[in-house]
Amino acid sequence: MDLSIIIVTHNSLTPIEKCLGSLQSHPPSCSHEVIIVDNASGDGTPRLIARKFGEFTLECNRENRGYSKGVNQGIGSSSGKKVLIINPDIEVREGSIDRLIEFMDEHPRVGIAGAKLLYPDGRLQYSCRSFYTIKTLILRRTILGKLFPRARALRKHLLMDYDHEQARRVDWVLGACMMVRREAIEQVGPMDERFFLYFEDTDWCFRMNQHGWDVFYVPRAEMVHLYERSSAASMLKKPFLLHLLSLLRYYEKWDRVFYFFRRRRGMLKGLVFFLADLVAMNLSFLAAYYLRAFLQPWFTFGLYPLSWYQYFIFFYHLVFILTFIFAGLYRIRRETTSAQEFAQVTRALMTVFAILLVSTYLTRYRIFSRAVLSGHAVFSVLAVFSFRYLIRRVHQLLVRSNFDLKRVVLSGNEEEIRGFSSVVAESPRAGIDIVGMIGDQPDALGSWDQFPALVEKFKIQELIILPSSLRDKPVTDYLTGLDKRMIDVRIVSPLARFMPSGVRVEELNGTYMFSIDRGTRQLLTRGIARMTDIMVALCLLPLSAVLTAICRVGGRLFGGVRFFREERFAGGGGKVNWPRGQKKSGREIPDIFKVELYLYLLSGRLGLVGPPPLLPSWLEPEACIPGSYRPGITGKWRVASYRNWRHALEGEILEYGERSVSDYLFILLRSVKACLSGGFPQWFHTGERD
Repeated sequence: MDLSIIIVTHNSLTPIEKCLGSLQSHPPSCSHEVIIVDNASGDGTPRLIARKFGEFTLECNRENRGYSKGVNQGIGSSSGKKVLIINPDIEVREGSIDRLIEFMDEHPRVGIAGAKLLYPDGRLQYSCRSFYTIKTLILRRTILGKLFPRARALRKHLLMDYDHEQARRVDWVLGACMMVRREAIEQVGPMDERFFLYFEDTDWCFRMNQHGWDVFYVPRAEMVHLYERSSAASMLKKPFLLHLLSLLRYYEKWDRVFYFFRRRRGMLKGLVFFLADLVAMNLSFLAAYYLRAFLQPWFTFGLYPLSWYQYFIFFYHLVFILTFIFAGLYRIRRETTSAQEFAQVTRALMTVFAILLVSTYLTRYRIFSRAVLSGHAVFSVLAVFSFRYLIRRVHQLLVRSNFDLKRVVLSGNEEEIRGFSSVVAESPRAGIDIVGMIGDQPDALGSWDQFPALVEKFKIQELIILPSSLRDKPVTDYLTGLDKRMIDVRIVSPLARFMPSGVRVEELNGTYMFSIDRGTRQLLTRGIARMTDIMVALCLLPLSAVLTAICRVGGRLFGGVRFFREERFAGGGGKVNWPRGQKKSGREIPDIFKVELYLYLLSGRLGLVGPPPLLPSWLEPEACIPGSYRPGITGKWRVASYRNWRHALEGEILEYGERSVSDYLFILLRSVKACLSGGFPQWFHTGERD
């Protein structure tokens, strides 16, 4: 079959008769089929088609599935090498379809071609356009467009200064009439079914451009289009609301500003929950205070004025914030159940109020009502959980409405990708939008070398690695350098269910995954770690300088310590001269006698906690510390029983990006003894490979 013509109808009784009649009068000269998808029309459209146009294929839906789903349904039932999608209010003119086919045959890189559309009175319709801008939206969707019909932004959007007599490449064409190449559909995908009505044509053309297919306006092919702009109706009517909803979906999907915030979704969601918790805590306090005031007749002691609680309020805010942060309550996960959240909130708030209760006994003057404190505890649990539950319900509603979907790219073989795609299709509540695959396959978005550019081009937020690709070197290389990119990684593995409690594990319809987050939470943790590095360096640098001078003078005079330096790798592939101080017994002197370490710490070439700084003899510079990893003066490697430097490096890199502030502080405290005694693992100085 050369051509499939698809028409989606919904209560189109009047125009569909003219449309199908024009197809009978002016059919294409090639082999073709006509497929009509009726979206539950209630005006007798299906009966008319069955009675007068029985040679055409009619598919009737029991409900209105939306325009994009109707088109995709027709595409799925078709077999033509090219697909012509037309609205039921189109009248085909003689030879117009053949001219579109001829143009696409002459231009093999054209994915979509749109005909020249005319109003019934012969006036030109501006059916080829540039992509929307903020100015364009304001002019098109407000009264300003009527006040300034010749505005520059509007003219540019509608291509009004173009004579519309020559074929040209354009950003997008109206979906009222577009011929699409089958190969382009197979590569780009069908229409996005998130768009119930409106903007599905803009989105499809945008995706065609992304994948290297051209979108062309072909004026040699002319058709008549009734074009009733129902979206321009009253703001209270359904067409306008559908148009607005599709507009928001389009911008949420492709706009750079939306993408900026989506890539920082972890931080934003944590901020929303933090503000909600603050509001809930303060409302709970006021409720507890005024309830105590209302019940004053039942108490022997009076109630202290609210103004007396200002220092207490400041203190409980501080305790509450620190407790919730260290409890991990701002690492927002979609998979967290209501029961889990209630338990976490209750446990954290009980810790908060235990601290507050103890503090009331430590104050010199008793100005805090313990009845207010007890009421505050009860109300806080209920209010904080209720606010969080409400936010999650609203977010679930957004996901069901196809907002805030996580745009992901897959790495794996074709069989795995098909299987995972079917799992995602069966789990819409997961909020996953599969953009494509990455790798060397012919239908992949691109290779691993192109991946950083593809992330920006396709607005990708997450990489999902399927089991077969875990053995691929590009995948492992990318994982070790992932910290520089604001993108998360999930690894699909049946072993994910056996991961320890500290690892984020997700179950999606029987498929288990664990996550490697590389988002704003890591940036926040590293920011706090960097500030800690600077403060420690500033505090210890003067003392270290004095002790280092004394130690070196004494070592030269009495020969007790031998001083020398070793070249080791630092962050970003650079090098540092690691100071050594060896006693006669062979033991290393404490870190406080090595002022160079604190200078490196202050400059950022070393961190306080991080992977081990490696000797050049161990491996090549580019393979040393991947990405922007900053080696540490100390770390888990200094106190853990790693067998050799390879074992230590693997363990540190795997944990480095996932460490929280509490992990950082725990490792620092754990290694204080080693730093004071100058203790290092044996492999650190011997340079042994194994």
